[in-house]
Amino acid sequence: MTRRATIDEMARWLSERDDFVILGHIFPDGDAAGSTLGLCHALRAVGKRAVVCLPEGVPNLYADLPGAGEIIPTGEKLPFEPRTAVSVDVSDRPRLGEAGIALFESCPDRVCIDHHSTNEGFGQMMLLDGEAAAVAEVIVDVIAAMGVALSRDMAHCLFVAISTDSGHFNYTNTRPQTFIAASKCAAAGIDIEAITSKLYRTRTRARTKLLGLVLAGLNTSEDGKLAWAFLTEDMLREAHALREDNEGVVNYLREIEGVQFAVLVEERGKQTKLSMRSTTAIDVAKEVACPLGGGGHACAAGATVDLPMEEALQRALALARAAL
Repeated sequence: MTRRATIDEMARWLSERDDFVILGHIFPDGDAAGSTLGLCHALRAVGKRAVVCLPEGVPNLYADLPGAGEIIPTGEKLPFEPRTAVSVDVSDRPRLGEAGIALFESCPDRVCIDHHSTNEGFGQMMLLDGEAAAVAEVIVDVIAAMGVALSRDMAHCLFVAISTDSGHFNYTNTRPQTFIAASKCAAAGIDIEAITSKLYRTRTRARTKLLGLVLAGLNTSEDGKLAWAFLTEDMLREAHALREDNEGVVNYLREIEGVQFAVLVEERGKQTKLSMRSTTAIDVAKEVACPLGGGGHACAAGATVDLPMEEALQRALALARAAL
């Protein structure tokens, strides 16, 4: 049984332990990369040994985050034997990946810090704020409760996490606390112009070409409420793009006038990954992603299924239609 913790309880728990491995989810995004690194910097600031492990390592988009060069792909050899595992931004155990689950369970002390309302808890203790735009909001408060001042490196990582998971403060999950956490990062002296230029105003040629290939195959339902597109491995090869270059593509589908549910259907070997977005008309996590074995937030969720792309799409659309 996983015990629920407060900010202060989690801060004390972390302060009393050492030899940390901080784990993020499969297909890591800005919140996973930034929040794990931000917490790692804070633990090291108080003399703890800590390392970040992410499945497949850090995505190129976040490779210049302070400390990103020290991120170890999950499953590779660590510089020390970890005794304390902290899962960050992981909505359920399977999202750690097989190597991540094994590493998490190998530690005698295990906790989860998250912001996905669908998270039912794993590990010995969980700190969950299901209304936070990013788990980085929670990490900012934990660091403060540990008595650690935000350094510029911590703030850089956490601001990227907050900005990306809130759609740069555009998504419905943005709340007053989101701006408060971001302002604390800004007060630490980060270069907001440089950070946002890299995140939102710079795109590789490969990523741009991939976006064009995906959007060329855009489909919408007759009533205009549903939108979908496919991303195949052939498209990745044609564009000379990386897997991570699909980040944010689904938002272009959701931004179409009248669309209330959008899904990007991505080929991943024998599996299909569904990245879904919705308006407030539908809780896409509870009504679509969870029934498919996934999870997420009310307006942004995902699932990876052992189905061909077309069959996976039809199941997602059927659930979305029923919900609408």
